Amino acid sequence: MESHKKELELCFLWHKYAAVFAFQTTIVTTVDSNNIVNAAPFSLVYPFCVGDPDKAQMLFAASSIWHTTQNIVATKEFVINYAPYGLIKQVCETGRFYPENVTELEKTDLTAIPALKVGPPRIKECYQHIECRLNHIIKPIDSQYNFVGDVVSVSIDEKLLTLEKEAALKTADPLLYHGGVQGSETEYFAGIGKTGSHTVSREIKEEKD
Repeated sequence: MESHKKELELCFLWHKYAAVFAFQTTIVTTVDSNNIVNAAPFSLVYPFCVGDPDKAQMLFAASSIWHTTQNIVATKEFVINYAPYGLIKQVCETGRFYPENVTELEKTDLTAIPALKVGPPRIKECYQHIECRLNHIIKPIDSQYNFVGDVVSVSIDEKLLTLEKEAALKTADPLLYHGGVQGSETEYFAGIGKTGSHTVSREIKEEKD
């Protein structure tokens, strides 16, 4: 069957609303200058330097207005926690617009455990963790910060190391993000052999006495 191609017109957040991508979803943990933990979901997260293990680096993109961005600029450290598909609800919960003095992990069933080399914690329920210290920032536009971090530690669920590659992938079951529909709160996700959607309401309603 012949495949007909159509050129996309680029739009705001074109990677999310127009093109078809599947981004591995992570929760990035940071701490502020008062050591209050912040956790937020990020999918634009990639290995940046891979040719030399002594110079390993990660890159992830964040908005200039996020608490994550402000914390990394202040403390120069962050941890990338890789979430399985089973954590879809908790991952989305960490993406809500909580005040800066709120620890998102306390709003979920997620558990903070100490990192090995940096101040921000790892998340116990995630299967892999990459601890980073900030190397430099790339700003393609004023509102976007691309953080390049030096990898200082990588830890993973020990059971995954005993499995063959395919079995390890199925067991880890990485949460993949597909994007959303512009003007809608519906976001689309996938795991190994499964797809699903989740309604994401980012605004926090004030609680009444």
